[in-house]
Order: sequence, then C-alpha cells, then structure tokens
Amino acid sequence: MFFIENMLEEKNKLHFTLLDPEKQAPSEAAEIAGLCENMGSDAIMLGGSTADNKQVLDDTARLIRGAVTIPLILFPHKADAVTQYTEYIFYMSLLNSENRDYLVGEQVKAARLIKRYDIKPIGMGYIVISTGRKKTTVEKVADLIKLTSKDVEQIIDYALCAQFFGLKCVYLEAGSGAKKPVDPDLISKVKKSIDIPLIVGGGIRDGLTAKTIAEAGADVIVTGTAAEENPQVIKEIIGGLHMSHLIPSTGP
Repeated sequence: MFFIENMLEEKNKLHFTLLDPEKQAPSEAAEIAGLCENMGSDAIMLGGSTADNKQVLDDTARLIRGAVTIPLILFPHKADAVTQYTEYIFYMSLLNSENRDYLVGEQVKAARLIKRYDIKPIGMGYIVISTGRKKTTVEKVADLIKLTSKDVEQIIDYALCAQFFGLKCVYLEAGSGAKKPVDPDLISKVKKSIDIPLIVGGGIRDGLTAKTIAEAGADVIVTGTAAEENPQVIKEIIGGLHMSHLIPSTGP
C-alpha cells in the first residue's frame, strides 16, 4: 500500500496544492506551501506544463522541503524537470496524447535519474479532459486526443488501462487555469469503474465545487491556479472537500 492509500484510509479525502515553479519566486512558493499546509493541505505538488528553468525548480523544491512537513511530489512535464530535492514523483503517462514523448519517451529518459536521486515514483495514468472552448496550457503543448465529458466510455477505457498496467492512481485533469472543472457525472462513472485512487484537478476554485467533485468520487482534489492567486481560498476548498463525506445524524 503506497502512501496516498494510507492517507486516504486515515482521512477519506485528500487535498493537494499544485505550485508552478515559474509563477512565483522560490521563496514565495515556499511561503504559499507553508500556508497551505497550515490550512490542511495534505501534500504539495510541484510542476508545470512549460517549466524549463532547472535552477528555479531546484531552488523552489529545496525551499519547499524546508518549509513543510507534508510530502512534496514532483509533477514534471519532461525528464529535464526532475530535481533531487523532492521525495516523491508522479511517474505519469499522458494516456490521451498522440506524442510518444508524453506517453513513455520522457519517462524513459528520467528513469535512471530518478533512481540515482532515490526519488519514490508513483505510477499515474494522466488523462486530460477538455472542459471549455479555450485550450489550457497542457492542451496546447501535449498533442492530445481531445476528450470531453461526452466521451465517457473512452475515458473509462483509459482509466482501466492505467489500472491494468499496474499504475497506482488515475488523474483526471481539466488543465491549469481551466474555467470549468471535470464534469461530476464523468467523475462518478470513472470512479465506479476503477479500484485505484482517483485524483481530479483543474477549475476547482471554491468550497462548493470541491464538495461536489469529492461527492462525485474524487479521492484527491488538486488546487493549482487558485492557490497561487489567493492561498486563503484553500481553507474554503478543503472545508468543502471534507464536508463531502460527513454523514448526517439519523438519531431519534
């Protein structure tokens, strides 16, 4: 049982904060990470679809590790975005990309480096869902087979593929800066089809949305842009997340 499953046994639902190392100075990212931990975030993810400055990545990861006690998980877009200053890495395959690099190429390039740095890999099936007319950053760079909430059966097939490959979790991602989150009905159908943790991110900006997404079946909710723009909103989002599994009293 890997650590996310252990945390889910204890808390039932989890919140991860995603920070892009190129959207703020390393010291500011560390400050945001500390604030988010204090408000109840369970892990910090670090990465971005276009993050290319290795020194900034190293400095940000190192300062975050010193600022928090919760896990730091690298969320890289390519092999060059691997830093030794992290404990875990989402070793992910972007399943609906037509570009071999995002399916397995960059993962192959990074494998020996991950072993050298003794980073713990977490196998992930990463599926990007289009939720609006305007493309998110990952949609622009990753040569995607476009999937929307209408493509339920195809998305379930991708999620099951991830499980049968032996990956540890599935991530349904609306993309950084998405205006709308992944459709709750889609989340529910995917969750009912798989036996591994389901992570959902993108477009989650308030407590009510977090509650809806969690009730639909998300085990882990990821907040990125909202946390970077206003870290205080994390408290509301986490409150909504944990409200999702409270059982109303049925006493006399």
